[in-house]
Amino acid sequence: MSLASVQPPSSCYQHDNIDDYYCAEHTVLSIEELRLQLYSCFTCGVSWLEDHVCLDCSECGGYSLQRPCPLCDGCCGSSWKRDLSMSHACGKARWSGKCQQEGAAAVSTDPRPPTRGEQLVCNLLNKLAPRS
Repeated sequence: MSLASVQPPSSCYQHDNIDDYYCAEHTVLSIEELRLQLYSCFTCGVSWLEDHVCLDCSECGGYSLQRPCPLCDGCCGSSWKRDLSMSHACGKARWSGKCQQEGAAAVSTDPRPPTRGEQLVCNLLNKLAPRS
């Protein structure tokens, strides 16, 4: 008895059906759709590109893509940028920037180093991030 003879007819595909089946099962995102998803909150779904935030969402953290310096509450005038990879990986708002006041030294608001899993997610997200 051959292997093909014990297979039900529904599991055997013709070449024409494979493309239709693959397209129906797997949605492929365009670069623009991927960009929109990357610049949106994975937790609550708001679009940071449109300056939307959710005030009670830890991943949003009350700001979209930029915020005043968190170390001096914006007194120095510097603007910090959202670290998209870490924000998505941790589920909490993460920022990168430098306080312009003398004696203040900070590059990140995350007090602990990322875990190996967080680093892996960040590396994968950085590969997807648009380059300019």
